[in-house]
Order: sequence, then structure tokens, then C-alpha cells
Amino acid sequence: METIINLWTDNRRRVWSWFQDDVFRRLFINAGKLLSANVVGAVLGLIAAVLTARALGPQNYGVLALVLVYELTVGKLVTFNAWQAVIKFGSEALHTDDRASLRQLVKFGFTLDVASAIVGTVLAVVLAGPVIRLLGWDASVRPLLVLYSLLILFSLSGTPIGILRLFDRFDLLSYTAILSGVVRLAGVAWCLVTRQALFGFVLVYLVTGIIGQLYQVFASLWVLHAQRIMNIVQEPLRGVRSRFPGIVDYVWTTNLNSTIRMLSREADELIIAALTTPAALGIFKVAKQFAQVLPRFLDPLYQSIYPELSRLWAADRRRAFVSLIKRATLIVGSVAMLGWLVFILLGQRLIVWTVGPAYSQAYLVAAIYLLALVIALCAFALHPAMLAVGMPRKSFKAQVAATILYLVLLFPAVRTLDISGASLAYVVYYVLWSVLMLYYLRPSLGREPCHI
Repeated sequence: METIINLWTDNRRRVWSWFQDDVFRRLFINAGKLLSANVVGAVLGLIAAVLTARALGPQNYGVLALVLVYELTVGKLVTFNAWQAVIKFGSEALHTDDRASLRQLVKFGFTLDVASAIVGTVLAVVLAGPVIRLLGWDASVRPLLVLYSLLILFSLSGTPIGILRLFDRFDLLSYTAILSGVVRLAGVAWCLVTRQALFGFVLVYLVTGIIGQLYQVFASLWVLHAQRIMNIVQEPLRGVRSRFPGIVDYVWTTNLNSTIRMLSREADELIIAALTTPAALGIFKVAKQFAQVLPRFLDPLYQSIYPELSRLWAADRRRAFVSLIKRATLIVGSVAMLGWLVFILLGQRLIVWTVGPAYSQAYLVAAIYLLALVIALCAFALHPAMLAVGMPRKSFKAQVAATILYLVLLFPAVRTLDISGASLAYVVYYVLWSVLMLYYLRPSLGREPCHI
């Protein structure tokens, strides 16, 4: 007994000593700024989702799920994740205090955001009809797809997110979750009071998304002004490739990577929409929303660690780089496992109590899906580390390989096991993805031995 107590004391002191490190402490300070807002945003979002699901029922809630996943899928297909390039190359520019490079980088990012938003909106409107016919759903769903696709036109937050993270303004970034949560909950309440049909709920979700996107744009512009990085529009784009060697390849690769990741996250809903009923999709959507509460609490660490890793790698502090990955992984993995066990014990009652008995089938689906997300959270630092090191292509290869296997398994899994099969396929996906990412990253991690 005494040995156990001593071991516990030693481990507690060891973990506490980690926070004496400036980088590790700053990681959790930034994550804390996002977490406080994410807690509020997650609670407000879950309440809004519960009220929406109860009001619409599994059938119409399934239609709403299709509307949301359609916009997300088409938008991500053409959206460049400019924030990753802003952080990667912006960290290097900040390290050398090259303001002209920063201005050009920001203009380059905003140009990508605007161009992809226009292309994505046109594509979404054009494809709405064919997609509905392909899935075999009622033609009345098409106007809802077209309406909500307007959100893509305002999806300009790629570069703003990169700016806010690059300059450690996680406090401003965190307000997005609260603002969106408050507006959405107020909108859902209006729908309930005025007895709105499905169209009213789609409109509320659209307005909420637009407000969140525009807020991030204006917040980033304010930060740039405060940092005296102005006259961005006048900065020429000519020579951006020579000033930032590899930036075009980096942007294309990270874009393809995010597209593949999006397919791995959203393909399940599209397959379920094609093979089952709107009601089944509604139940699956509820399961995913409950399962995704835990990652939302831990997502601030994912958002915060990439800028820190980029700074460490740019400064050639590889020992600290490896140490940060190991420590953050241990903490996040432990919390994730605890959260999964809590859901196993209480999840069934929670689902029935909130959204009602009509969604009781969502418990098993959510429990399996949450297991996949626990695996993902245990490996959460691998993708940011790959980007910071400058290996987006290898990250892309791992993503492609895992996604191909996932898509190959997804169709027969849903056919055989219904919506639970989609969750099982997701577990397999994250196991393979984690193994491949660690395989590619391990040579870089092994160059500088360090202790946790």
C-alpha cells in the first residue's frame, strides 16, 4: 500500500513539473481559453440539438442531417485549409520578423479562401438535384440543400483561424463557439415557440453558421491591425512561391488531406442516407452528436498544439518538440478513456432522457463511435506534428490508405449491421490511421531522445 502511495505521489509531482516548462504551460493556457468557451458552446449546441431532434423526430431530423452533411462535404471538397499554411510559414516569418512576408502570406490565404468559397457555392447548387436523385430521396429536399449551401459562400475562416492561432489570440477564437451556440439556441427556441417546420430550422442553422464565419474574419482583421500588419490588399502576390518555397505543394497536399479526412468523417452519413431511411440517419446523427461531445472538450489542445510545435521545429528545439507530444498525448489519452467509460455507464439513460425513447438505438452506435474517437484523441498530436515537421505528403498517404480501407468496409458494414456497422468501420479506420501516422513520424521523433 505504501508503495502505491509513493508511486502516486511521484507521478503527481512529475506531471506537476511538466507545467514548469514555458511551452507546455502556454499550450494549456491557450487550450484553457478555448476550453472555457468550448464547454459553454458544447452545452448550448447539445441543448439546441436535443430540442431540434425532439421537435422534428427521427424522420425530419434525418433530413436536416443530410442538409448539413451535404454543405459540409461540398464545401470541404474545394476549401483550402489556408490556416495550416499561415501557421507553418507564418511561424518562420515571425521568427525572422519578416513583416512583408507575413502580409503576402495573409493575402495569399484570403485569396484562396474567397476563390474556393465561390467555386464551392456554385458546385453545391448545381449538384443538389443530382445528389437527391442518386440517394433516392424526395425532391422536396432539394430547396433545403440549395438554401443551406449558401453557407459555403461565407466560409472564409481558413486564414482568419490561422491568424488568430499564429498570434496566440485563442481568446478571440474561443468566442466563436459561444456566439454560435447562443445564436443557434435562440433560433431553435424561436422555431419551437412559432412552431416552425423543417425549413425554419434549416434557416436558423444557416444564419448561425454565417455569423460565426463573419465574426472570425473581423476578429482576425482586428488582430492584424493591432500587430501593425496593414496594407495587405496592396501587397503583390507575385513571388510568393520563391519567398515561401514549397507553399503551393503544401497547400495542395493539406487540402487533399483535409478532403480525405472529411470523407472519413462524413461518408458514413451519406452511405446511411443511400442505404437506409431518413429515420435511421436521424438516429445515427444523434449518436454522433453525443459521441462528439468528448472531442469538443479536448479539441482546444489540438488547436493549441500545432502553433507550439511549429515554433519549436522552426527554432530547431527537437527535444522539446518530442517531449511536448508525449506529455500532451498522455494527458489527453487518459481523459479520453475516462470519458468513454463514463458514457458506457450513463449513456443509455442520458439519450432516452434528453432526445426521447425514439432515439434509444443511438446508445450502442454512440458507444462504438466514441471508442473510435478515443483512439483518435490518443493520437491527436500526430497530425499537427507531421505538418510542423513539413511532411504533409506522408500524412496524406496515411490518410488515403486508412480512408480507402474505411470506405471498403463501410458499405458492407452498413448493409450487414445497419448503422452500428458504420461505427465499427470507424474504429478500424482510426486504428490503421494511428499506426501509419506513428510509422511515418517515428524517424523524426527518434532523432532526439528525451524523457517525458
